[in-house]
Amino acid sequence: MDENVPLSIKGIINNLGHEALTLKDEAEFGIKNGEVAELSIKRNAIIITLDSDFLSLKKDLQKTSKIIYIKIHPRDPKIIATIVQKYLDNAVLKLKNPGKVILSEDDIMFESP
Repeated sequence: MDENVPLSIKGIINNLGHEALTLKDEAEFGIKNGEVAELSIKRNAIIITLDSDFLSLKKDLQKTSKIIYIKIHPRDPKIIATIVQKYLDNAVLKLKNPGKVILSEDDIMFESP
């Protein structure tokens, strides 16, 4: 999980049967987006973020990253929790291979690299 995702979401992800790690858990707090992507690639992990900048990473990182972007404004933790509960399992299935999944209150959209 990117550092901009409310910590309460970690418990929801774990309760859905997925392992959630924060950058703080990894002792990587405050690193740049490209470094977050590189770390996720090394761990074959999916980045969950509220930061749209992850949708425009360098091309080499886009080709190998797995990103779930939660598109919401304003950032209401209760609405984020609802979106995660509603769409996370489907998003994870879509990200067996690199790509981006964009989640909103009403939609899930997949983009391959």
